[in-house]
Amino acid sequence: MSRRVLITNANLLTMAEPAAPGLNQLLVEDGRIAAIGQDLGVTDAEVIDARTGIVMPGMVDTHRHTWQSILRATLADGTLYDYMALVRYGYAPHFTAGDAELGNYAGALDALNAGVTTVVDNAHLVATPDHADALLTGLESAGIRAVYCYGLPDVADPDVPIETERTFTSRWRHQDAERLRAERLSADDGLIRFGISGSDFLFAPLHYTVPEVELARRLDAHRFSVHVANGPFARGTRYVSRLLAKGLVDERTLLVHGNVLSHRDLARIASVGASISVTPESEMQMGMGTPIWASARTAGVVCGLGVDIVSGGSGDLFTQMRLALAAGRMAAHDRLGEHRVMPERLQLTTEHALRAATIDGARAAGLDGEVGTLEIGKRADLIMVRTAENHLSPLLDPVKTVVVQAGAGDVELVMVDGRILKRDGKLVGADWHGIEARLQQAADRIFTAATQQSLDQAYTYVRAAFPLDRASAIGARVMGKALQVRGLDDKMFRVMLAHSAKRR
Repeated sequence: MSRRVLITNANLLTMAEPAAPGLNQLLVEDGRIAAIGQDLGVTDAEVIDARTGIVMPGMVDTHRHTWQSILRATLADGTLYDYMALVRYGYAPHFTAGDAELGNYAGALDALNAGVTTVVDNAHLVATPDHADALLTGLESAGIRAVYCYGLPDVADPDVPIETERTFTSRWRHQDAERLRAERLSADDGLIRFGISGSDFLFAPLHYTVPEVELARRLDAHRFSVHVANGPFARGTRYVSRLLAKGLVDERTLLVHGNVLSHRDLARIASVGASISVTPESEMQMGMGTPIWASARTAGVVCGLGVDIVSGGSGDLFTQMRLALAAGRMAAHDRLGEHRVMPERLQLTTEHALRAATIDGARAAGLDGEVGTLEIGKRADLIMVRTAENHLSPLLDPVKTVVVQAGAGDVELVMVDGRILKRDGKLVGADWHGIEARLQQAADRIFTAATQQSLDQAYTYVRAAFPLDRASAIGARVMGKALQVRGLDDKMFRVMLAHSAKRR
């Protein structure tokens, strides 16, 4: 590919402010946007004619467990309870390092194919150091821009009974994260940045989070990403309030989900400059509550969108934009409806949704100085959405068309750092047919290894921590208060879980 690429006849959707209408050419040079304008007069570059498409920034996925591409659609009818039992404690223990690399490679290609050029990869499949390296290699091989969040959560050992194995042994991962940071992700300006993914708050006592945040700060992690407040069942934990009170949340913190965060918490999150990743499809499906995107935006919190898990839902941000928009609008209408008031106008617009998938997502990922808009000097991460199709014609408003009409199949061109990774609607350099066979073989082996007995044990274990009825909800509150006792050791916590599981 030529080091200089000129995109001509473009319907440019720059997402920059202020908007500059009438621009139709964009020059890419050495991986950056070198010029934008009309009739730039460039004659020594590869030319891409974009007369049939909308050229816009590549989309930014702020939360994706990329490795789960091997488990595609398995949890399409599942709750969060099913997800924790089946995916996290049923299937994940049987992933080899090779599976981890394949899952991340295929998942990254899935994202690129759908116009996602940047992903915050929540890589919580670090069963061994080899898994950590393999997950990173998968991203590198795909060529996607990423924040690789090294996963500190435990991965169950398939050879040890789950109720006796769960000891929060993430300390060795702290050392391995240091190793990976020093050996493979030492650069702070590379295509892939180093991040940390914290332990799951639904299981880990808060005092495990403190050294994790300290680790992220000591290693100068680009982002510390952690699941929080993701459902009505989590209201009583006050997890985020306590993180904030301890000064453990700052501008590098990326909170995920947060469906039941209070207005006070949102205000404090905004004041320290932290961000939230909203994943509408998985949140609404799995019982986490209404996505908090609209409320968080009102509170001044930077919010991006995420796919979360293709083991449960779609792998594109077109779907997430539409669901976030619909959920936010419905919640606002319901509030008016309680007073028998008809909405006069919509507070959430398609532009808000598109910004969440581009520049706001880039801000949440800490990459807005490089991507998220098409501006001179930024990295050349861009896509072209083909509009010469019946379902996208006539083109009257590019923003509305992209948000409510387009889909992954309409992405004609994808460029990351000036490299073309998708052209003429097809991924470049990826043997997708060969990957399909490898994915199927890996999935078949993993599902065979996860016996019904082991899955039943996983359900029993997860049930001990999740309030599934009134009795277990009371038990969860009691356990939650006990976990707040400073210095609760691993053995006591393990005994509590085992005892709770037996009673159920």
